[in-house]
Amino acid sequence: MKKTRLAVLLSCSLITLAAQSAQYKVVELPMSEIGQSAFPTDINNSGTISANVQNIYLPVIDVSLINFELESLINNLTDIEAAKAGNLNAADYLILYSFVTANRENQAFQQIAQRKSFVSSETMATLLPGFDLKTVSNDVYDGSTSTIVRGLNDFGYAVGAGQGGFYKFPYVLEDATERTYVLNDFYRRAFVQVNGSVVELPPPDTTVGGLSDAFDINSNNQVVGNGTTDIASATFQTSVDNCLDDTVRTDIPIESCLRTLNIALNSSPGSYAQRRGLIWQLDDQGNLLSTKELGLLLQPELDDTRIFSSTAVAINNNGIAVGESSADTVYRGRNYTNGAAAFFIGDQVSTINSDVDNFTSTAIDINDDDIAVGYVQKQVNGVLRKKMFVHNINTDVTSYQDGFFLGSSTVPSSMNNNGMVVGYGEVESSIGNRRNAGFLYNDVNKTFTDINTLIACDSPYSIQNANGINDNNEIAATALKKGKSTNVRGEVVLDSDGLEVEVDVVVAVKLIPIEGGSVEECNAVDDINLPRQGAGSSWLLLLAFIGFGLRKYQRNA
Repeated sequence: MKKTRLAVLLSCSLITLAAQSAQYKVVELPMSEIGQSAFPTDINNSGTISANVQNIYLPVIDVSLINFELESLINNLTDIEAAKAGNLNAADYLILYSFVTANRENQAFQQIAQRKSFVSSETMATLLPGFDLKTVSNDVYDGSTSTIVRGLNDFGYAVGAGQGGFYKFPYVLEDATERTYVLNDFYRRAFVQVNGSVVELPPPDTTVGGLSDAFDINSNNQVVGNGTTDIASATFQTSVDNCLDDTVRTDIPIESCLRTLNIALNSSPGSYAQRRGLIWQLDDQGNLLSTKELGLLLQPELDDTRIFSSTAVAINNNGIAVGESSADTVYRGRNYTNGAAAFFIGDQVSTINSDVDNFTSTAIDINDDDIAVGYVQKQVNGVLRKKMFVHNINTDVTSYQDGFFLGSSTVPSSMNNNGMVVGYGEVESSIGNRRNAGFLYNDVNKTFTDINTLIACDSPYSIQNANGINDNNEIAATALKKGKSTNVRGEVVLDSDGLEVEVDVVVAVKLIPIEGGSVEECNAVDDINLPRQGAGSSWLLLLAFIGFGLRKYQRNA
């Protein structure tokens, strides 16, 4: 259904509507000049929002790494001599950007960040550089490393993960050929940014760089996430040993060989390494004091060679962490080892109440009343759907919510200390790709509301996902709005007739409660058959990138 003001349908000279205020004001965060799409992840009690921006405008092209003797470039560049000198016109910039980004992970090519992270007020966004390195020539970040920010505490400390900074590594082959490699020392490592300084949060095992992720930080400066704890694949360990052996390794640098293995580890960590949930403890200056390894919901035998994992994705101010762990489960009479919601209290690990219909489960957040939210995957009308749960750790009671309708997949993102939960849920019962809407659930009075009904009827924004909520009931959300299609230079794209192309644009917004506001009466118009230019492709784009805006854990291999 599409909300439309009645005044749009009738002449203003015939009708005047009384002013109504809605319940939330929508403020778009200042990121439209930074990149093509923005996804918020968290909001603290000061109203500061963390967000990730996809497809950054105008990244610098390093022409020193480009082979201009390639026939494809000779045939397509409009001014190759100027391009060699780094003086790129608009057309050649787009050609070279496509050329470079088509070779991601290729060690002979410049690496350009796919996304960057920011903390934002309503008027200004500040870069979180992660492990990006500054250029020697002009002392600015070179924009090579992708980062993802996921959490904030009330002191403004931000946590997330990022690639190691890329650097050029000159190497001379045995045949005297000179070659330049573009390398980094780790593919994904957790970090916390404290007062402008980035602090590494390494995993217990850093073989080939290891892997670590950070998801949340509480007011006691405890950071939760996960990391590699042991290489569990003999084949992978042999590959590592071969990299370090000059008599076995081919004619490449050790660093190049190890980076290739780190890419493989990142692509399929569940095939090569044990991973466990972690709690990193920081002092008030952001120094790392200790790393605590969390347990599992199962106890492997000493001779069990299988690979298991756990992760912590949220922690409250009581020090209780929640997330997911490998667990032995029974589903429809068959035994499985699946992921199950996990609550980490001291050295103990527990889960939600057993339900024979649950296939997997994941805990997403926990408030200071020790009430956790998450979702289970269960069969609904013969199809696996994600259904939200609320679990009271103190009473050990688990309850479930249907969402917008019985068969609606419903995924929470955040819960505040007022018992308010936000997330996204399916609002259509069609068989294909279902449209999502952000929701607000009140665990006190058990109301479940489409957030789009709480904003003004004539709002240009459609709230797709509510990513975070603070104790002032302010919400960080992902929205779609109509806007102009742009290229990587930030220029408006024109169609074959020279007209500006309009599409649905993904933006980060802040929803601010309106004191004394009320739900507006909107006229519902059935828009099932109404065409929306760009809506189809933009909706699929949002589905593809929605993980960048999720504050908490997404299961990976």
